[in-house]
Amino acid sequence: MEAFINFLDRYFMPVAGKIAEQRHLKALRDGIIATMPLLLIGSFFLIVAFPPIPYLAELVKPYVNDLLRIVNATFGIMAMVASFSIAYALSSSYKLDALASGILSLSAFMLAIPPTKDGNIASAWMGSKGLFVAMIIAIIAVEIQRKFVEKNIIIKLPEGVPPKVSRAFAALIPGFAILLVIWIVNMILQRSVGLSIPDAIYKVIAIPLLKLGSSLPAVILAILVAQLLWSVGIHGQAIVEAIMGAVWLTFAQQNAAAKAAGEAVLPNIVTLQFFQIFIQIGGTGTTLALALLLIFATKSAQLKAIGKTAIWPGIFNINEPIIFGMPIVMNPIMIIPFILAPISTALITYFAMALNLVARPYAVIPWTTPAFFSGFFTTGDWKAIILQLVNFAVAGLIYYPFLKLWDGMKVEEEKQLEEEQERLAESKI
Repeated sequence: MEAFINFLDRYFMPVAGKIAEQRHLKALRDGIIATMPLLLIGSFFLIVAFPPIPYLAELVKPYVNDLLRIVNATFGIMAMVASFSIAYALSSSYKLDALASGILSLSAFMLAIPPTKDGNIASAWMGSKGLFVAMIIAIIAVEIQRKFVEKNIIIKLPEGVPPKVSRAFAALIPGFAILLVIWIVNMILQRSVGLSIPDAIYKVIAIPLLKLGSSLPAVILAILVAQLLWSVGIHGQAIVEAIMGAVWLTFAQQNAAAKAAGEAVLPNIVTLQFFQIFIQIGGTGTTLALALLLIFATKSAQLKAIGKTAIWPGIFNINEPIIFGMPIVMNPIMIIPFILAPISTALITYFAMALNLVARPYAVIPWTTPAFFSGFFTTGDWKAIILQLVNFAVAGLIYYPFLKLWDGMKVEEEKQLEEEQERLAESKI
């Protein structure tokens, strides 16, 4: 096991550290996070429109269409908002004019969308379907702007001109180039292969990623990578969500749309809520059960103290006190259940939903929502509470034998320390 830790430290951690600091991935993560307030608001009104209690559903029924207008105004513009926020985040990392970058990226995104037959902008691309398009165009737009700024190919006004006016003129040439590139590429694609930029990106990149991201092997791989990264002290979930977050949010939006359309069985099992609500109970690694075990199943004073400290943030799915306090990081004993617990709960959740024993999630809710409430809110199904309880119990059973082993080692350490302190006290007498 020590050889495994050495391997992680020598070969895995340097690569993982570089990935964690990769500016484009960080910009994608930060840009996607910026859309979350809209999704949370939209999900709230989706729950109100389709309450899980029949009596309330009848009361709300006359107002469903009005409530769904708010859902469409939030979920329905996810890609449009992301085109601005991703460019803003990436431009900020380059120390460029972030506001100008966001505006130019949004304009380029709108230009790329093929018009409808009557000449209007197709609204279908504004939501989750256009998310990958928004991501790619945002990165391209900022990189073009950066090249122009580095080469000093911008309009500079005299020093006496207000900064806001100067920045506006400085964005003219890069903006012209960005829109010209998107327009030319769009024209070439449409006349050569009959596809627009969004169509090409969706067929070549989005569809394969969506098919891959919905598979059970992809779920296991995502969890494995996240847990290994956390095992060396890197925020694994943030990195994985930077890469896969757009896929999982797309699935979440599809489920929300299916729910709004009145479909009985929603199309997707794997969504952002699948991980945040059913797998990460107590935080990455399904550690809420471990926090309780630290309090009630250990003899070590140190571990009991960590459990009492960790249980309160753990209720809200924050588990850094356990990850770094026990620690789990670089701990050859606790890394094993830290990986096995979420994989096991993912398998249980996946098959429970695949067999339609539990409803699939459709509402995006804050990841800090306490377990056993969150499952019901995101699915509208009381059986989701039972599923979370099962996952909680399974995680506890997996952690227990490894914790007892670690507890025995800590008790022995504390005993030796106490004996050492007693010898020092006697030597001073």
